[in-house]
Amino acid sequence: MVQMDNSLSNKNTEDGSSSSWESLATSKIVTGIDSVRTKTTGPAIHISRTVVYGLTMLLIGLISIPFLVIGTSRGVIEIFDNWVFTSRNTTVWFVYLLSGIVWCSIGLFIWNKRPKGAATPKQKPIDFGSKNA
Repeated sequence: MVQMDNSLSNKNTEDGSSSSWESLATSKIVTGIDSVRTKTTGPAIHISRTVVYGLTMLLIGLISIPFLVIGTSRGVIEIFDNWVFTSRNTTVWFVYLLSGIVWCSIGLFIWNKRPKGAATPKQKPIDFGSKNA
């Protein structure tokens, strides 16, 4: 292997001042870049993670609602079948009726909370400039 004598590299190693200003400049640049990165990409990463995790939780919640309703209905059918009614057909019919009453009452409650005039259609203004009038 051939060894070459580089006078500039030997001068830098002998003189400690050039090595210190290079490392000082490098550390200042790295510190500045890290500071800018944490101020710009830090909030963006936090917001994107919040959106992704929030949408995932929303999707899982929306998927679990039908399973919760079905499971609750099935559990009520089993409870009423064992303790209240003698016939399975009567039990199922009663639970479906009870479920319909609950959902209709929830819908009526939400319907009554709507803003006044929200269900009325908007009227178009009369155009007197047309030839058909």
